[in-house]
Amino acid sequence: METMMDRYRIFMKRFELSEDFMAQMTVEQMKTQLGQFGVTPQQMFDQMHLTLERMKAELEKQT
Repeated sequence: METMMDRYRIFMKRFELSEDFMAQMTVEQMKTQLGQFGVTPQQMFDQMHLTLERMKAELEKQT
């Protein structure tokens, strides 16, 4: 899960840096969709990281 999140973050950063119209459109759509919930892309990634850390902590408790 952690690797997938890292790869997604890299993927989105490449889209942000790209000059390709479709890549820029994808980034803007994501920002618009997240904005409807009052969340920025950075907040989304931060929340995903926190959730992953909680999941890892729960696993450690169970072992």
